[in-house]
Amino acid sequence: MKVPFFGTARENEDLLEDLLARTADVLRSGQVLQGEPVAAFEAEVAAAAGRKFAVAVGSGTDAVSFALMAAGIGPGDEVLCPDISFVASASAIARTGAEPVFVDIEEDGMMDLRHAAARVTARTSAVLFVHLFGAMRDPTEVSDFAERNALLLVEDAAQGFGAGFDGQPCGSAGLAAAFSFDPTKVIGAPGSGGAVVTGEASIAERVRRLRYHGRSGGVSVDLGYNCQMPTVTAAMLSAKIARHAGWTARRAAIAERYREGLAGLPLELVPYAPGVAHVWHKFVLRAPNRDALARRLNEEGVPTAIHYATPLHREPVFGGADQGSNHFPRAKHHAATALSLPIHAYLSDKEVDRVIAAVRRHAALAEADLEASG
Repeated sequence: MKVPFFGTARENEDLLEDLLARTADVLRSGQVLQGEPVAAFEAEVAAAAGRKFAVAVGSGTDAVSFALMAAGIGPGDEVLCPDISFVASASAIARTGAEPVFVDIEEDGMMDLRHAAARVTARTSAVLFVHLFGAMRDPTEVSDFAERNALLLVEDAAQGFGAGFDGQPCGSAGLAAAFSFDPTKVIGAPGSGGAVVTGEASIAERVRRLRYHGRSGGVSVDLGYNCQMPTVTAAMLSAKIARHAGWTARRAAIAERYREGLAGLPLELVPYAPGVAHVWHKFVLRAPNRDALARRLNEEGVPTAIHYATPLHREPVFGGADQGSNHFPRAKHHAATALSLPIHAYLSDKEVDRVIAAVRRHAALAEADLEASG
């Protein structure tokens, strides 16, 4: 039996009675779009991020793109983006007509602000700061960087819902922030979902227009999209937000068990700052012979994943841009060595111990293979 990499099936089974009841309520209401649960969910998301407004949309990618569009980013603009992230971070920038400008990372996997400063040009209008793996960077540091360089700040907080730094919640910095509720996230939709949070009424209103054909007052005033969050999705997400604190505590306990159990191995655990309240969306390590280790673990029924195998400057869709491939030593190192272990609230202690035992058995062998081939 394989250890489940994702906990989605177990989570849904655990909540099945509640989820089905909420679904039935929505169907009986007939308000399958923009029903009352959407507004309730938006209020919960805004509160979690310490923001005045939240606007639910169809996906996290929509959320990033709409936040940038609402801020006025478009053709002719450059937007700083970390070289390690899911491709949606950069594609959401490109969708606005702006150009993503890639930046190397720090050891925590997030944007190197010193390299970012060197990438600023007269066309650079914004920075999309991605909080990665369930951790976040000091929001004051990021905000100060944006202010010094006269840049708009949008947080890509797709992986950071519920995270914090010294008491400041993820998604609370800059002009706006974007969350994802993809099924693999710490709060996962039965499909897809996202939200934009902001303290500016004008930004929230623009995002509301963008999510539904630019409509306002019965007419279309913008060229918009059809990216609404279904009412049943919002209702289910609210059920899961109610369990978020407990799930986060369980993932944190698993992460600590991993960190203790893997100590002393020839592996690098992705670090995070002492002030971080981590939600452990991913547990990522770096291994010198990552592919051999992943293969051996899979043979023992321990699945792994790579977040992320391709730096964004190497993605074919962005291959035409002159990004200067020598600028990204840490991003390239991460892409060649990163490996994610299973982590979710529905792993048993026995399964966690099985993962640790398998990694301990094979990490040294993978390193020996690397030395032999070197």
